[in-house]
Formats: sequence, structure tokens, C-alpha cells
Amino acid sequence: NSSIVADQIGIHTGDFLLTEAGFGADMGAERFFNIKCRASGIAPDAAVLVATVRGLKAHSGNHKIIAGKPLPEALLLENPDEVHQGGDNLRKQLENMQIHGVSPVVAINVFPGDHDIDIQAIHEIAQEYGARAAITTHFADGGSGAAELAEA
Repeated sequence: NSSIVADQIGIHTGDFLLTEAGFGADMGAERFFNIKCRASGIAPDAAVLVATVRGLKAHSGNHKIIAGKPLPEALLLENPDEVHQGGDNLRKQLENMQIHGVSPVVAINVFPGDHDIDIQAIHEIAQEYGARAAITTHFADGGSGAAELAEA
């Protein structure tokens, strides 16, 4: 989290303010909403939750991922059912945003080799909660790769 002072300066110097609240809507967002927002009086208009096909498949529990080793081949195969199975973490984070009354946007961070049907599965999870979802390829494509996310 940036400081309250930094956010107050940012709000007055730009058209909008982005602040990173930390990994996960379980701890980072909880501290943001329950401490920072209360202390500052600033309320967010939206929240961005980042999801990847690989991350959701990893959360399915079907793959053994070992740091420093290549990803399991099966994790890279088209499998939307596995994306849905691993989507419980994302679902909980979407619920957490709704508890705080904030409109969530799911940023689908797409990597080369991701399958369209798996990406669609993430859109479906977002739709379950009435959340917007947008594809982002900013790492590969720079600012233009984040245009859809910015519009969401």
C-alpha cells in the first residue's frame, strides 16, 4: 500500500488514482479497506483482481508445481474444467470485494500459449459475480496491451 499522504496527493494531481493493495483480496485488500480507507476517508470506486489461466489451474490441486522446475505439461493443455475447479480462490476474492461494496474487475493476464477456451472460463467465473473481466497483455505488448483493462 502506498501511504495515505501519497494517495491524497495523487487524487489532487490526476484524473484518477491507482494504488496496489498487496497480494490477494484476503489480506492485502482487507488491510486496505479496514485500515487505510477508514483512516483516510478515501473510498475506492473499483478493484482489480488479477487472474491467470496457469494460476487457476495450479489452484485446482491437480498439478505438482516445484520452484525452479518447468511447469507440468498437463497444466499447459486446454482444460476449462480445471480453470473452473481452480477458480475457488478467485470466487472468494470476488466475494470479498462485494462485501466491501466495490465493483471488481478481473484482469485476465494472458500469456502466450493460453487457450481461448480457458480464458473464456475466467470470464465465466467473473460473470458468476456480476464482475467485469478484461484481457491484459501488457507484459508482452506494453501499454496497448492494457487498453481493454483500462476501459473496463
